[in-house]
Order: sequence, then C-alpha cells, then structure tokens
Amino acid sequence: MSQLSMFLPAEFLDWDAARLEVEVRKHNRLYWDENRPLISDTEFDRLVERLRALNPHSPVLDALGPDPALRVGTPVVHQQSMLSLEKCYDEQTLLDWAAKFEGDVVMTPKVDGCACSIRYGADGRLEVAATRGSGSVGEDITGNVLRIPNVPTRLPITSPVEIRGEVYLPLSAFAKLAGEFANPRNTAAGALKQKDPAKSAAVGLRFMAYDVVGLGLQTELEKFAQAAAWGFEPVSHTLLTRAEMQAGYDGYVARRGELDYEIDGVVFRANRVDEQVRLGFTSHHPRGAIAYKLQGESGLTFLREVEWSISRSRIFTPVGIVDPVNLSGATVTRISLHNWGMVKSKALSIGAECLAVRRGGVIPYLESVTQPGDTPITYPATCPTGGFPLREDGDIIVCTCTTGCAGAVVGVLSHYANVVGIEGFGETWLQTLVEAGLLTQAADFYRLRPEDLVGFERMGDTLAKKLVENCAAHRSDLPLAVFLTSLGVPGLGRTASQTLAKQFRTLERVRAVTAADLLGLPKFAELSAEKIAAGLAAQAATIDALLAAGVTVADVPEAPAESADAGARPFAGQSFLFTGTLAAMPREQAQSRVEALGGKAASGVSKALTYLVVGSEGKAGSKLQKAQEAGVKVLTEAEFVALVEAAEAP
Repeated sequence: MSQLSMFLPAEFLDWDAARLEVEVRKHNRLYWDENRPLISDTEFDRLVERLRALNPHSPVLDALGPDPALRVGTPVVHQQSMLSLEKCYDEQTLLDWAAKFEGDVVMTPKVDGCACSIRYGADGRLEVAATRGSGSVGEDITGNVLRIPNVPTRLPITSPVEIRGEVYLPLSAFAKLAGEFANPRNTAAGALKQKDPAKSAAVGLRFMAYDVVGLGLQTELEKFAQAAAWGFEPVSHTLLTRAEMQAGYDGYVARRGELDYEIDGVVFRANRVDEQVRLGFTSHHPRGAIAYKLQGESGLTFLREVEWSISRSRIFTPVGIVDPVNLSGATVTRISLHNWGMVKSKALSIGAECLAVRRGGVIPYLESVTQPGDTPITYPATCPTGGFPLREDGDIIVCTCTTGCAGAVVGVLSHYANVVGIEGFGETWLQTLVEAGLLTQAADFYRLRPEDLVGFERMGDTLAKKLVENCAAHRSDLPLAVFLTSLGVPGLGRTASQTLAKQFRTLERVRAVTAADLLGLPKFAELSAEKIAAGLAAQAATIDALLAAGVTVADVPEAPAESADAGARPFAGQSFLFTGTLAAMPREQAQSRVEALGGKAASGVSKALTYLVVGSEGKAGSKLQKAQEAGVKVLTEAEFVALVEAAEAP
C-alpha cells in the first residue's frame, strides 16, 4: 500500500482532478471558514499534493485559505506573501532538505495558532495587523491585536518594519474555557474575528514572533534577538547542526505535554538569510524552511461497533465506534478504519483493544490492534439506503447498484453543484431534499420552487428564494468543459473535459465520440479513452434530463482560420492569465473570449505575460505577487470585462 493510501479512502488514488478539487474545496472551507475540520493536516496535504500532480494549474490551488467574503475586517494586501511551509514526516526527507544550503539550522516549535503580520510605521506606531488569509491578502485584525498584552504598540524605529508571528491561546487559558470551545486554535481564530475587541481580549490571546521583515538582518538568530529587544516574545529557538535535527525534533515530541501551547510540528529554517534568498521559493513555500509534522497523539480504547459510510462512487467505508478516549485534548468516540482491506489485514474484531492515533490533532484513526476481540466484523449484505447487494472488490466494499441509491445520490448532486457553481446546497440540505424526494438527479435542481422548500426546518422564504435563484443562475450557457466535468464520468476531470471541448466544440459531437476518436488526443491512453467513452454513453439519460430541464451548453467557437490579417485581431500577440474567482463569467468562458479575439490563455506567470486578471471574488493567491514582481500589468475583473467588450464591439 502506498504512503498516500494509508491516510485516505481507498478510492483516493482513482480520483480525477475534478473530484479532488471538490474535496480540497470542501475541507479547505471546513478548516478555515467553519473551524470544524474533518480530516487531519496530513490528509489534507496529501489531497492537495495529489491534485497538484494531476493538475498543477488548478484554480483551487490558488484559492486555499479563508473565504474573502467571510472576512470580519477589511482586506489587507501583504507586502510580501505569507507562504505556507513545505512539510515532511521522516528524518531522511529532513536531511535531504538540509543538504541544499550552507550553515547551521534554527529549530522552533510549530505553534498551532493563527499566523499574523504586524506592521509598524516609520514613527514606530503599530499601523496594521492582519491574518495570513490567502497568503497574498489577509484581513484587518488591528483592533484585536492591539489588545494582546505582549504586543508592543510602538517601537523605537525610524523606518517601517514588519513582525510576523503566531497568535495563540495558552493551554492554561484554554483550560478556563473548557467545554465552551473545541480546541485552542479554533478559539484563537474565533477571538481574532470578534468585532468587539474587549471580548477578544477577554479570551487571553498571546503572540509569539518568528520573523522580522524590513531591517536586512543577516541571520535568524539576529531576528529573534531584535524582536526580544523590542519587547516581543520570540518563539523558542535553538541553533543546530544537521546531525542534531532529529534529536531536536524528538525532544519536542517528548516534552510536548510540558508546553503551555499546542504544537503540530517543529520548524527548521536555514539560519543564514543569504542562503534563504539563494534557495528562493515556490508559489507555495520558501525553500529555506520546512515543517517536520508531529505524528499525532495515541491512546488505548476498545472497538464496540462498526458503522459504514457510502461515497459518491458507491464505496462503503468502515468507521469504528470506540469507548471514549482523550486524544490531543479532545474526547474521541469514532475512529477511521480506512477500508475493508485494513479490517481484514489487522484481523480486527468487535471488542478488540486498539491503539487510536489522532494525526494533526484532528481525525483519529486505528493504528494497531493490541488485543483481539471476540466477535468477527462483517460488512452489510445490502445497502441500507437502496437495498442493493454489496460485494467485496479487493480492499473495498462496493454497492452493486448502477443507478445510484440515496447515499450515493447526495455525492453525485454535491459534485454537480460544486462544479457548475450552484451555492447553498451543503450535504445536510442535500440529504434532506433527497430523502424528501425533491432531488433525485442533477436536473431536479432546476425544478425546485420556493414553495417546495419553505416547509423544512430552518428554511425561511428568503433562503428558499435564494436557493432557487442560485440554481437558475447556473442553467444557461454552461461552458462545455464545465458541463462535461459536472457529469462525474470516471477519468473525465477538468483537464480532460477541456481537451474534449476544444477538440469537438459541441455537446452533440462529444456525445457521439467513440474510444477510437479519443485515442488520437494528447494524454488519452487506451484505457482512459474506453472508460470516458463508456462513461459518457452511460450518462445519456442524465444529459437528456438536464437539457429537458432547460440547461443550455455553450458551444466552443471555431478557432479563426489563419490568414494574412490574423495579426490584426484585437488581442493578437497578447496573453492573459486569470487568478481568483471571477464573478461575471466562468474562467473557461473568459479564456474562450480571449482566444476568440486572437489572444492566448496563459498557464503561468512569466515576464512575457501581458495581463494578469484578478477575479473580483478574491483569493488571488501567489500569482498576484509573482506578476507584480515580474512587472506584469494587473487588471481587475471590471477592467478585463471592459477591455473584452470594447474589443468585441463592431
């Protein structure tokens, strides 16, 4: 079993980019916007890296972080991006990283709090404090940071400086709030978003500084010394040789329980700033630092029952119900059992004593069986929501239903809504509407009426009307590539859908394709061609139902024939790159309009890029900073629309 499959459902490695995008969006929202993560940092990281491998230009990768629409404070553009850290989980990876630069290494704990930037003006006054946000844009939390007792409000300086660090809640302070909040990090995040600074201050937040930006200091140790001289609490730090790094990490693991703050890893950084500069950075992380993540806290418990959850692809996954056990400060009663193959390989049985581990302080899973139980575990004979027989397929249990039962239907509907952009239909609402018979297939979104919805609990007239309007707004002129992706055909993710759309240009032609037609396209192997052709044929009834419900799919315009006056087209010789979420139109439509005018839709930032277009819905990501550094002209979405409409005018 690969390292990836150890932490995620068995079907993970078969997911295409579109399916991964849905999952990454979902878990990004749960972590940042709702403060209720369902998977660990490790699992999320592996989802992201798998998506990056399949589609490195996925817009979802540029939209990680909190939703700008949910900001409490006003947006703050970071003068230098606050990038994430590269992660590792073993000593060899750590040593490989450290071999890339000269000099010693500084070790600090990775405090599990909220990254924060604090800027001071030339007069020494604290001007603005902001969350990390998307990395490029955070939200203003100045009022609340000013109330943190160990943050100086003025520094003895004559030029601007920025202090970066972690806002956290000491465990001793969290203990006084026991029962009111889930964990210290979520409590700190909630306090920072408080509109009333007095309520935020009452929680007891603290700040640890880990970087000083703007003074030109030469080493990390100099930065810590300067921060301390100004009255900040610098993060605990130790200078190490490469040979001492693993022992340093092990030391933090051993004394984790003695710290008055939670950590989820240990950060190692090249001490010399010039070496950090030489190494540079990716769009995601600086190459001069790495986070060695903790492997979680464990505890013994007893397995009492097994429940089964069903995915969109009709795969049943076992979930263990265990005696309450405290892991990382939380009482756990449910643990992941990964898949049926693991149940068999560990000879797991009801009543077994198990070692449960909580990776990343979030979702717990079964690590090992310490004593066997007395009752064998069997999977259900039939699907509880549809009554169809279940069967064993290697390490997984699948439903033999080919049309989809209630559990799988929710997954299908969620996928469609996410891909085409219909908002407001979370899994709870979908489950409710499926059980009520109002939603059985994607076409039913467009048949909903406000009066169908207002009878449900927590559904008022305003929300019912808004949901129906959201559906109607995504009925007409769906880009062909988006429509194809929404069907959930195995292997037909975003990239493959774009290829089909550009090649065949109309839905009618796509529906007529055979495996032989697809073999000539780039990156289409025989197996994937057969799978996609068969999948499209199997979705014929779904497509017919959507068209009957009024959905229209926009054809892809024929590429203009090359001619002597081709260079005279308005955007000839110009390239456009899009980042963030566009409000006026889907990204694929914007790219198509650029190409129809003779321009090129670029895939990345370079000095040759003509324009970077930033969507008005936010989440610009690292492309904005890279474009600014490269001197590329940046257009707002409104400026782009005006430019296109002027070029399209007769």
